Amino acid sequence: MNLYWQDWLTLAIMAAVTVIQTVRGSKAGMGLPLFEAACVIVAAVAAIAHSHTLADMIHARQGVVLLGLFIVLAVLAFAVARWLYVLTGLSFQSLDGVLSFVFGLVLAWTVAHMVLRAMVMSAGDVDAASVLANSPVAREVFSFRTWNALMRLLFKAKFGPDLDPDIG
Repeated sequence: MNLYWQDWLTLAIMAAVTVIQTVRGSKAGMGLPLFEAACVIVAAVAAIAHSHTLADMIHARQGVVLLGLFIVLAVLAFAVARWLYVLTGLSFQSLDGVLSFVFGLVLAWTVAHMVLRAMVMSAGDVDAASVLANSPVAREVFSFRTWNALMRLLFKAKFGPDLDPDIG
């Protein structure tokens, strides 16, 4: 298995964010990483939804606008998450470290996905997409292949083979 530079970048982002969130959650409580992960996911969805319109309005590349908008919305998301954590003080004491790791991994996956999405949009050529398609780690983070396969399996287990969740 060959790892490309996109894979190493993705792994570095995911390792750094996960470790930071695990340490922060172990000290403060798992509520902080939980709220930060949830708010950053909302920021990512909002950045994806509005980056095209904003890029057209200011005549800039959509990938650059996407990354900039995501950073601005993520800073606001961290502020909202901190406020929610101070408001609730959510903690499971003995499970804070494990849950913080899981929520840190969710946050890391979101950040890495947005960086990869911005890179692909900024490149604008077929080479960036083909290199990403050949990168095992970056491809997984970018396209959620394992998650989608798991969800298809669970839908088939629950509803039977007659239901195809990809249709409709």
